[in-house]
Amino acid sequence: MKNLSIQWKIAFLTSVYILIILVGSILFAVANFEKNLLKEREKNTVKSIVNIIESYKDFFIVRNLEKIDEMVKTISSLESIDEVVVLDIDGRIIGHSDIGNLGKFSRELLDKFGQKKEAFLEKNKNLIKYFYPVTVETTPIGYVVTSYDREILKASVDFDILKIAIQTLSISFFVIFASFIGTFVISGIMIRPIKVLKDKIVNLASNIDKPLKVEKVFKPKLSKECTKGISEECWLSSENASKIMQELGELTLRECQNCPKYKNSVSGEIEELTYSFYMMTASLQDYLKKLEEAYKERETLNCLASMGEMSAKIAHEIKNALYAIGNAADYMRRNVNNPLVKEFSTVIRNEVNRLNEITVSFLNFSKLIEPKFEYHNLNSVIEESIKLLEDDFKNENIQLQLELDTNIPKIKFDKNLFKQIILNLAINALDTLREKKEPPKVFKIQTKLIEKQNSKIIRITFEDSGTGIPEEIKDKIFKPFFSTKTKGTGLGLPIVYKIVYSHGWSINLDSNNKGTRFIIEIKLNSN
Repeated sequence: MKNLSIQWKIAFLTSVYILIILVGSILFAVANFEKNLLKEREKNTVKSIVNIIESYKDFFIVRNLEKIDEMVKTISSLESIDEVVVLDIDGRIIGHSDIGNLGKFSRELLDKFGQKKEAFLEKNKNLIKYFYPVTVETTPIGYVVTSYDREILKASVDFDILKIAIQTLSISFFVIFASFIGTFVISGIMIRPIKVLKDKIVNLASNIDKPLKVEKVFKPKLSKECTKGISEECWLSSENASKIMQELGELTLRECQNCPKYKNSVSGEIEELTYSFYMMTASLQDYLKKLEEAYKERETLNCLASMGEMSAKIAHEIKNALYAIGNAADYMRRNVNNPLVKEFSTVIRNEVNRLNEITVSFLNFSKLIEPKFEYHNLNSVIEESIKLLEDDFKNENIQLQLELDTNIPKIKFDKNLFKQIILNLAINALDTLREKKEPPKVFKIQTKLIEKQNSKIIRITFEDSGTGIPEEIKDKIFKPFFSTKTKGTGLGLPIVYKIVYSHGWSINLDSNNKGTRFIIEIKLNSN
């Protein structure tokens, strides 16, 4: 039984239940019907005896023994009759089912009639005697005593009931068979969504990282407005339910289950179970995504901390050596009157200066960033910072676009560190677009105040129209000392990441072959 499918179990158990109900009903009906039918048969037997006796009453008057014997035989032919005795008024037996008893006297029977003076029954276990006085007006002219066996009558009743029961049971088995087929088909239709849901659950583990695919949710009659205000469109009435639920993530379980629109639109437990599965999957994928991001962030921060500490130690030693080498080169250039020495000492000084710049970058990177939070206007700082590079963008024929949302309020942040973010990302875009030969060459900075998941967020986007970042190195760009530039230190983006993290903000990368976007999001309630 445990190995059967739900469909078979429902059909089988329903049929067994119907069988028990039918059999119980039939047995109950038979028990009551037998009792009533037996009473009815006894009543009819007595009534038949009386009718036969009354039809032969005239022959008692004329004492026609032949007709009286005919009456005895007629009564004896009735079902369950055991004995018939006919007495005259003197107690002589003038009719008997056993001819050998004719002419005898039965004072005992005559006395019983004298005591009762009317028809009556006498019961002795299953043998019942019926005493009936034959009268003309009120004067007795004879007596008839009829005995019948109640067991025989009961057996006859049981046989008739058995025939009815067999017919009823055959109909019942047909009903059970029809019920089994009907239940099997109906349950199959009803549990089909559960089977689909089961398959989805089985495949969830191996496909949890794939985009959520929501089926059979679209309810066009519902309004498209999200009553909770957590998305632009309600996923129940949207053809893009998968995308909306993917974006909402754990909010679907926390908010949508308590939404009046959701409660009123869900029809039945199976549909609610299916929707709950979709919401659970969206929440789980959101949780796994956040967990992965947290793991990557922790890995990056650990790497930054380790590399920063190492950089500080190495840079300190290198800086001392560079100082000595640079002074030695300057001394040779000033005191040795040799063109070749002067040329090489100049090369040494230039390389020392370059290495010194790298060393300073290492030292800056290793320092613990502690922002000085003050209220500033983001848009003003962006405009002020980007002016420093306007000429560089013009010289490379790069179009510079600023789309700044004037609704953004003043917030607390470190102005100098934020400038460093802007300059690093702008210089990266400048280097990328400089290498691009064909237009368009565009670098755009956009700020926007948006409402997302019941909170206000400032989104800052740095977007270039370059060739993008290859997929295989996207996970490495925030790691220290990783660079695709021949002269790069690999510390620009890691420093940007440290500054963003120190402010409690978030930064994400979106890149393809048409360009790269760095998106910084600032939750207003976190400042």
